[in-house]
Amino acid sequence: MTLFQAGPRPEAGPEPPHYWPDESSTLGHGQKALVDAPGYVPPEDFVDPDGLTSESNHASPTFDESTKRAVTTQLGQTAYLHCMVNNLGDKTVSWIRRTDFHVLTVGMETYTSDERFEALHTPKTNDWTLSIKYTQLKDSGPYECQVSSDPKISFFVNLTIVEARATIEGAPDIYVKSGSNINLTCVISQSPVPPAFVFWYHDDRMINYDSARGQMIAVQKALEGTALSKLSIRGVQPSDSGNYTCCPSNAEATSITLHVLNGEKPAAMQHDANPGHSLSCSLYSHCIIPILSIFIILILR
Repeated sequence: MTLFQAGPRPEAGPEPPHYWPDESSTLGHGQKALVDAPGYVPPEDFVDPDGLTSESNHASPTFDESTKRAVTTQLGQTAYLHCMVNNLGDKTVSWIRRTDFHVLTVGMETYTSDERFEALHTPKTNDWTLSIKYTQLKDSGPYECQVSSDPKISFFVNLTIVEARATIEGAPDIYVKSGSNINLTCVISQSPVPPAFVFWYHDDRMINYDSARGQMIAVQKALEGTALSKLSIRGVQPSDSGNYTCCPSNAEATSITLHVLNGEKPAAMQHDANPGHSLSCSLYSHCIIPILSIFIILILR
C-alpha cells in the first residue's frame, strides 16, 4: 500500500478583523461589527437604537432659502411669518422680535403675555410659522427664526404693516353742469387685501347699488395693493349736489363735495366743502342706525 505524504500546509492568511461593541452600546456583536466596518454605508432608513437615523446624525439643520424674507400685511389682519427648516432633528426653533430682542416662542410654547403671538407647526413638515393676530403698526420690523444648533443659525423676516387709505379723485370740490354725466373714482391704496365692500353715501343717505336713478357703483382691482370704486351718475340734477363719501371696509372714509351748476350759479352753495372730513366706516355705518333708533323710541314714548 502506497502511503501519500502530505505536502506542506498552506500559510494561513490574515485573520478578518474583529469588531467588539462598546460597553455602553446596546447593539449586538454582529450589528456593531457591521456598523463600524470600514467602508460600510448604512441604508437611508437605518435606525441606530443609540441615536437618530444615520442621515440625521450627519446632516446639519439648514433653511429653505426660497422662503419669503419680506412680508406685508394690512393693519388689523393676521400676519404669517414662515421659517422652513430642513434636517431639524432634535433641535428647537425659536422666534425672536429683533426690535427689543424679546423671545416670543420656543418650539410650540409662547413666551409673551401678548396673546396675539402664536407658533404654528404641522407635524412631519419643516414649516415653523409665527402668527400675529390683529396686527398693529408697532408690529412692523425684523423677526428672527433661530435654530438651537451648535453653532446657532438664524433666518430673518421683515414685517411691514400698512394702513389702507382712501382718496376721491378731484377732491375736495367738483363742479359740473346740470344734465352732465359724472364719474367719482375712489382709490383705495396700500391695501394688500381688497376691501370686502365699498359703500357710497350722498350726504347721510347710502346709495343703493341698483338705484333706478342712473347711479351705478363698480369695484375693481387696479394694481397690486390698490383697488378702485367708481360711482357713476347720469344726467345730474341740482338735487344731486352735496357731500359724497366713499367708505371702504378696510380704510378711513373720504369725502368730496359735488356742485351742480344750474346756469352760472352753483346749485350747492349751501353745502360747505369739508376737505378734511374723514370718518371711520365702521362708525359711520353702525352709528347712524342706533341714533335713529333712539330718536324713534323717544318719540314713541
